[in-house]
Amino acid sequence: MRRSRLSISLLAGAAVVIGTLVVAKSAIASERVVHLAGWGAKSGPLRSFGVNSEAVLKAAIKSVNDAGGIKMGDGAMAKISLDYYDSACNAEQGIAVARKVASETGALVGMGPTCSGVAAAMFGIFQKKVGDAGDSGLQFPILTDTAVRNGLAKISQWTFRNTPNEPDMYDKLFAWLRKTHPDAKTMYGGTETDQGHSKGTYAKVILQAAKRHGFTWVGDGIPELGTKIAVGWKEALDKSSNWLLADTNFSVQARAFKRAKADMLVVSAHPFTTCGMLKELKRQRIKPKILVGLTSSSSDETLKGCAKQAEGMIIPTSFAPINDTAMMVAKLAQKEGGSADLHSAAAWENIIIIKQVIEEQGIMGKPETLKTDREKMRAGLANLETTAGLLGQVKRVQEEGEALKPFVFVQAMAGEWKVVHDPR
Repeated sequence: MRRSRLSISLLAGAAVVIGTLVVAKSAIASERVVHLAGWGAKSGPLRSFGVNSEAVLKAAIKSVNDAGGIKMGDGAMAKISLDYYDSACNAEQGIAVARKVASETGALVGMGPTCSGVAAAMFGIFQKKVGDAGDSGLQFPILTDTAVRNGLAKISQWTFRNTPNEPDMYDKLFAWLRKTHPDAKTMYGGTETDQGHSKGTYAKVILQAAKRHGFTWVGDGIPELGTKIAVGWKEALDKSSNWLLADTNFSVQARAFKRAKADMLVVSAHPFTTCGMLKELKRQRIKPKILVGLTSSSSDETLKGCAKQAEGMIIPTSFAPINDTAMMVAKLAQKEGGSADLHSAAAWENIIIIKQVIEEQGIMGKPETLKTDREKMRAGLANLETTAGLLGQVKRVQEEGEALKPFVFVQAMAGEWKVVHDPR
């Protein structure tokens, strides 16, 4: 009798345990998940940009999940999951990733790519106007954190960007430099001609703004510069001392910089060749009154590669750890194996934006509602007038899918980027 009772007791206990496990497993299986996709350059010379964006995305997602997740349209709480792909800095690879994510995954929204040239090509395969039955382009919302070349989001009504507005940034930078360096008159520079962002921003934005605020090209000058964005840019490129992203020798380019004897030198390049050029300028003992860089080089990568040679370089940036939240994001990015800069820090803001839109639009996050959810996400992004940024309120230009972000001017000093002017 004792054995029988004991057996019954054990069986009953086992049944309770099994039942508990089944319930737990069922609860796990039914837990709502918001699937997100990101992609950027995780290979090649610009791999640090993808690594940094992924690190910040992971940190932001962990922060949201730890706080309870996202409230869905039916009141259920959901956690965020992320798949991050390597699109390198290759247009075909970026297009392939976009097609895969849009058609083969349950991702609600995508975030990428790194390079502006890839974005220009990739955005071109998306439906241009929402609801156009004659356009079979991808109908999948994109919220880019890195590709910064001006005007890219206008390519499709499904594509949006949370990137800084460089025409505004450099216009205000050169207005400030004109006041703080009244003795500086002439300018000269160069860029990576095989990189759309470096080349376009240099010739169509930076030089235009510099001329507009009183800096003139050395020698005969370039008369058309300064009238408006892009005018005279081809002549400016022809008269500059340029290089390619894969170049490692800059002696010829630096000699041209030296012959120019300009008061202000512009090095419009990403960290790797920025450092290559700055090291050669240092070796040839070239010391301009003003040294201006590309937004993308206001990063830890530049300081890790050439802190001494970058000393004094001035760059406008939409991220600097100058408040508690920004400092927290910088620390969390490091924990995830990356660093926060004007590109990757936008990834943090993107997660906050996505959470906001999901909750405002009543997105459900179920497999059967994916198409409708993507449409709601696109509509929600298009309707945003302002968003919360790490340096303050970000204004949205709805008809262009673009952002107007607050920014500061930083200068390389003793191995750090120090804020030298805050125009906010």
